[in-house]
Amino acid sequence: MAALDRVRLVECGEPLVDLRVHAPMVLIARPTTIPWARERIAEMLVKVASVLPSGIQLGVTEAWRPLQRQKRGYDWFLNKLRDQHPDWSFATLKRQANRFFHPYDRKAPPGHCTGGAVDVRLYSAKGRALDLISPYRKEWWPGAPTYVHGLTPRAYENRMTLVDAMLGAGFSNCLQEFWHYSFGDAAWAVRVGSQECYYGWAYLDEELWREAEKESIKAFLKRK
Repeated sequence: MAALDRVRLVECGEPLVDLRVHAPMVLIARPTTIPWARERIAEMLVKVASVLPSGIQLGVTEAWRPLQRQKRGYDWFLNKLRDQHPDWSFATLKRQANRFFHPYDRKAPPGHCTGGAVDVRLYSAKGRALDLISPYRKEWWPGAPTYVHGLTPRAYENRMTLVDAMLGAGFSNCLQEFWHYSFGDAAWAVRVGSQECYYGWAYLDEELWREAEKESIKAFLKRK
């Protein structure tokens, strides 16, 4: 987190755009997805979709994220850790929570809140999710690191197809989460060794994401 906060923001002013318009070949994979991202991100997603093998399409499960959604997820995860590990110090709890959720109260904004980060998967032409995780389906988090050992041949092939296409388009990957990629945010800058990033907080008219946020809240209540 300290490294992220040291990145100098040089906001480029690039707008958020509707992926359904600017990247129509990309599947918006969930009703909770707010299908907006920075304009260059949309262009890069188009590039990814164009190089995938025939019969495979790129799906976005999360793109731009409002602050309230980021806060809801982070606080929930921190509280769950506190319940499960009452002996941990607050500093330890925060350090562990920060592994999987970017805190919303630091200098560097969370990548999704900048419009520069996307969570992606691969899908068949008919919209069926392809396997990128076996044999870790039940114990899911151990299979989350991008280059985890022990994937089945099919899951490995699918995952590397995704990795190669996303990196080839200019995205950087969070190595703890095979699905999370970004460009232009502070995390991207740290990964590629840049002292500057281009994307800070981005805002979108609530009317454009109200319904997706309602779906997100409903899904969140069922979260294990």
